[in-house]
Amino acid sequence: MQLNSLFKHWSYRIIAPGTLLREKYEALKLLLSHDIRCHEAMAEFQVLLHDGHREDFARIRKRFHIFSAQVAQMIEALETMDPGRYSSLKSYHKKFDFYTRFLIAPPAIDFAPPYVLPLEDIAPENKKIGNKAKHLAQLKNSLTSVVPRGFAVSGSSYHYFIEYNNLRQIIEEQLAGLNINSTKSLDSVSRMLEKLITEAELPPDIEQAMDTAFNSWNMSSNDEIKVAVRSSAISEDGESSFAGQYRTVLNVNREGVGAAYKKVIASKYAPEALFYRISQGLGDEETAMSVLVQEMVAARASGVLYTTGVTRESKDFHHLHLHVTGGLGEQLVSGAVNPDYYIIHKKEPHTIIRKETLGPIISDEQALHIARQGVAIEAFFSTSQDIEWAINDNGELFILQARELHISNKQTPADPPATLREQILLSDCEKASGGVAGGMVYRVDSKQDLENVPQGAVIVTGDSPPDFVRIINKVSAVLSERGSRASHFATVAREFHIPFLTGIENARVRFPAGTVITVDGNEGLVYEGLLEDLIQKQSRPAKKSPYYRVLSQALKFITPLELTDPAGENFTPEGCRSMHDIIRFCHEKALHSMFTTGKPGSGRGSVRLDANIPLDVFLFDVGGGIRDHKTKDQPVPLEKVTSTPFQSLWKGLSHPGVQWKQKPFDWDAYDKIELAGGVPPKKDSFAFASYAVVSEDYLHFNLRFGYHFTIVDVLCGDNSAKNHCMLRFAGGGGDYDHLSLRIDFLSGVLDRLGFIVEKKGDLLEAKLQGCTKERMVGTLDMLGRLLGASKLMDMVLDGDEMVSSCIEEFYNGRYSFSQEG
Repeated sequence: MQLNSLFKHWSYRIIAPGTLLREKYEALKLLLSHDIRCHEAMAEFQVLLHDGHREDFARIRKRFHIFSAQVAQMIEALETMDPGRYSSLKSYHKKFDFYTRFLIAPPAIDFAPPYVLPLEDIAPENKKIGNKAKHLAQLKNSLTSVVPRGFAVSGSSYHYFIEYNNLRQIIEEQLAGLNINSTKSLDSVSRMLEKLITEAELPPDIEQAMDTAFNSWNMSSNDEIKVAVRSSAISEDGESSFAGQYRTVLNVNREGVGAAYKKVIASKYAPEALFYRISQGLGDEETAMSVLVQEMVAARASGVLYTTGVTRESKDFHHLHLHVTGGLGEQLVSGAVNPDYYIIHKKEPHTIIRKETLGPIISDEQALHIARQGVAIEAFFSTSQDIEWAINDNGELFILQARELHISNKQTPADPPATLREQILLSDCEKASGGVAGGMVYRVDSKQDLENVPQGAVIVTGDSPPDFVRIINKVSAVLSERGSRASHFATVAREFHIPFLTGIENARVRFPAGTVITVDGNEGLVYEGLLEDLIQKQSRPAKKSPYYRVLSQALKFITPLELTDPAGENFTPEGCRSMHDIIRFCHEKALHSMFTTGKPGSGRGSVRLDANIPLDVFLFDVGGGIRDHKTKDQPVPLEKVTSTPFQSLWKGLSHPGVQWKQKPFDWDAYDKIELAGGVPPKKDSFAFASYAVVSEDYLHFNLRFGYHFTIVDVLCGDNSAKNHCMLRFAGGGGDYDHLSLRIDFLSGVLDRLGFIVEKKGDLLEAKLQGCTKERMVGTLDMLGRLLGASKLMDMVLDGDEMVSSCIEEFYNGRYSFSQEG
C-alpha cells in the first residue's frame, strides 16, 4: 500500500514559491516516497528473519538491490535540498551496501574436473560428491558391504553444465520471482527451469567422462546392462534429507544415460524440491546436483531398515524396524503400500520380536541378515541409520542407500490424561512422525486437492507421496490409509515436526471433512476436538540454518537503529552504522530543512503550535490552514488553526482520557531519551518535534513519539469521493515481538473503524477512502485517541490475549495503557 497522495494536494497550492523552494518541495516529496518504500522493505526483511517465512536467496538479493537503490535516492534527494552539506553519506551507504552484498552473495562456483568418479575413488572428504554416493563409497570401500557398481557425476559437472549453456542468469531471475507459498508460482517456475535444462546440450567433456567410467566396467559388447540414475545432491542426506524430492530414472541403457542425467539435474527445480530446499534455508548454488549412476538390481524384495525407532521412546533405541515389499521399493518409499513389518532386537543374538506380514516376502534368516548389516552400518557411521536395501533372485543383499535417521522428539506423557481418554477416537496407529497438533480435517483424494489446502488443516488421505511436501507449511498433521514410517514423506514430516499417523483403515470415512481433531503422533492417538492443553507448539531449528545465519548477519547492516536522538552528538553521517541510520538521518534532516526554510515574516516558514499537550508540533500552512497569524516567531494558538482534519485529529490526541502528564514507562532505564509523552526537549529545538502540513481540508502529519513514527495523510472536504485517510506506523523502543503485538492492537482497532489494514512485522499501513466529511471528522477523533493510547504499548503488551483485551477496553473508553494510566 502506498501513500499515493503524499503532499500532492498541497504541493500545487504553495503561495508564490521561488524556484529554489519549489525544487526543495519536490525533493522532499521524492525523499518521503523513498522513505516509505525503505521502511516497507526493512519490515519485510524482519518478517523473513523472525516469522519463519522463507525465500530463495536470489529473491532476497533482488530485494536488497532495490532497497539499497531507494536509500541512495534518499541521499540524492537530501543533497538536492542541502547541496554539499551531507556528502559523506554516500561513502557510508557504499560501505553498508558492499558488506551486505558480500554476505548474501552466492558461494564461489567450482566447475573444474573431475566430472566423474567411480565409487572406488570417492574419498569421504570429497566436497564435489553428495552424501548418497559418498556413503555408498564408504560402505563399499571400508565396510565391504555389497553395493551395486557405479560412478558419481560430480557437483562441479552440474555447475559446468549450467555455465556451458549460459543458464545461470535466467535461473537467478526465475528464482528471484518465485513465491514458494503459491502453487501457481512453483509450478510456473519449475516448468520453465526443467524445460531449459532437459533441452540444453550435455557438454562433451561430461559425456566423455561418463563413457570412460562405463568402459572401466569391462563389459562385453553383448552385455545388456541397465542402470539407475539417481540424485546425490550436495546437502542431500545430511541435516536435510531431501527424501523423495528429486527424480530417479530406472532401467536406463548406456545410450540413454545422458538424457537421464539431465532429467535428474532438472528435478532440482521440481516444485516439491524447490519448496523443500528453500524451506530448509538452503541456497541454490550450495545444493549442486551430483548424480549417482548404478547398475540395476533385479530385486525380488526390497525395503527400508531403521536402526532405531522414529520417536525418542527409550525402548526404540534397542530395536531395529524393518519394512519389506516385493520387487522394487518405489511403492514403499512413495507411501503407496502398507509393507511387511518386523521389529528385531538390536543386540546379539538378534531375534524377531514382532512380525506383521500377509505372507512373508523374505525369510526370517534374510530379515536377520539385513538386521546384522544395519547394526554394522550404524556402528560405522556412529549414528542411527535409514537404510534402503534390495535382495535379488539369488538371495544376495545389496545396500542401495544409507543416511542418518531423523528422529522425532517425544513430548507427551506415555499415557493420555484420564480426563482425555473419553475423547480418544483412534489408538494404536503407526507412528510415522511425532508431535501433537490439531485442526479441521481436509480430505485429499488427488493432487488437484493440494491446491486448496487451508492453513492449519489436518490432511486425511489415501497415500502419502513425496510431493505432499509442497503443502507441508500449511498442514498441522497428516493421517494416511496407506504408507509407513519408512516412506519419503514420513522422513520429511519428521524434519518439519509434523505429526503423521499411517496405516489407518478407511481413514477418509472415519474422519469426514470439516471434523475437528487432535493428532498425537508420539502416542499414535487421535482425539475428538481441538485440545489446546495437549497441543505443544513445535519450534523448528531455524536459527541453525544457513538462511538464518546469513540473513541475520546481513540485517546487522540494514535494520539496527543507532541514531535515536536527533539532538545527540552522534546524529551525523559519521554516526551511521546501518542503512536504517542513513534512512533516519535523511528523513530527519530533510524535514528539518523544509520546515526551517523560511525566515520569520517570509510567509514560507513553519510556525510552532501553542499546544495543550506536551508535543512539539511545527505547522506549515499551504492555504487556509491557519487564520490571522502574522508573527512567525511566536507560537500559533490552537484556535487559530482552521484545518478541519488537524483539529479533528488533535481533538482525539488531547482527549482527557489520554495520559500525557507523566512518563508512562521508565525510558531512562533504556536510553535516557525523553519522549514527547514526558518532558519535551528545549523549547526552540526541532529534536523530537512533529511536523504538519495543513490547509483548510488537508493534513499531512509526521507525528513522533520517541522511537516510533506515524504519518497521517488526510483529505477531508465536501467531496466524499476524494476524501481519504492514510496511515503509516513504524518503529518503537521494544523488541520485535512486542512491537508486533502493538501492531496487532492498532490493526484490531483500525479494522473496526473501517480501515483496510496491511501489516508487515512492526510496520502498519492503513487506508480509509470515500467517506463523508462528517464520518471522517469522527474517525480522525478516534484515530487521535488511538495514537495517544498506543504510544508506549510496545513496552507493556504481553501476548495475544492481552491485545484482544486492550482492543475491547479501548472501545469501552480506556485511552491510556501505560503503567501509570
